[in-house]
Amino acid sequence: MKFTFLGTGTSHGIPMIGCSCTVCRSNEPKNKRRRCSLYVVCANQHLIVDTPPDFRDQVLSFGVERVDAVFLTHPHADHIYGFDDIRRFSTMQQSHIPVYGSPRTIKQMRKKFDYVDRTSYGFESVPRVRFEKQLEPVQVGDVHITPLPVSHGQDTIYGFLIEGDDKRMAYIPDCNGIPADSLKLLNKLDAMILDGLRPQPHPTHYSIDECVDMLLKIGAKRSYPTHLTHLSDHAELQQYVPEGITVPWDGLEVIL
Repeated sequence: MKFTFLGTGTSHGIPMIGCSCTVCRSNEPKNKRRRCSLYVVCANQHLIVDTPPDFRDQVLSFGVERVDAVFLTHPHADHIYGFDDIRRFSTMQQSHIPVYGSPRTIKQMRKKFDYVDRTSYGFESVPRVRFEKQLEPVQVGDVHITPLPVSHGQDTIYGFLIEGDDKRMAYIPDCNGIPADSLKLLNKLDAMILDGLRPQPHPTHYSIDECVDMLLKIGAKRSYPTHLTHLSDHAELQQYVPEGITVPWDGLEVIL
């Protein structure tokens, strides 16, 4: 199992428009953060979790050449508005790509990208996908993907447990609470990636300290915070978090 952080930043991205803070002005490449997305290659399957506005730049920058399935955590703009660029993959592969999400997410996708289902366009003109409502585990080839309900403020959205090649990893980029039923699935993980927005508390995201506490509780072999704002300098945050937690950066590739 291999995964690549296509983006590790919050909804504004970093540098943030109109900001002159030290992180936004930093020349350190690890402080340049696109919106959150993950690329997983496992058991010869190529999976994408979320298609943010930066998606085209992400796949060109980090060498994504195939997409066998897309999983969407929720329909907020910073997680879906690069979706149209899936059409290049469906065109190259000459196939309909399955796109999984909660019933609410799929409803919003059909509304925001209403042209996808129209038959009047040529095959290459729109993303050729199959929208699939997912509330239960699914198989993509030999990869097993389980949706993980989590709290994102007043909303219930989803992370994903991905199992294959005798490895287990979980990805929850947005949340401020993990229900007991979801938490019990996060055992014996090889990798855990979790929302850790900023040092200060936030009504819909884990703070850095809340993220660290939860990562230590889960106890995966490798742990990573994500969805980071410009309030966290990469080097300073890496020094702050306990040993065993790695602050990721865009393009970081991890092989389990």
